[in-house]
Amino acid sequence: MAAKRRPRQTKARAEAENEILEKGRWSQLRSNDRLHTQAENNAARQRCRQLIDGGADAVDWLDLYGQK
Repeated sequence: MAAKRRPRQTKARAEAENEILEKGRWSQLRSNDRLHTQAENNAARQRCRQLIDGGADAVDWLDLYGQK
């Protein structure tokens, strides 16, 4: 069965999400960023975007948890 496609984001919503991620408007985003390296944070953002865009089927969970 093919993965369900997520409806396209409106331009305003996409801009708001990008602003939140770039400026760190979430209360603990910046403090959590300091707990990991920049590379780890970038990889986590990429995985989050993959999950949001493609759904749970788009993520390689075995690879993510190092079970391969």
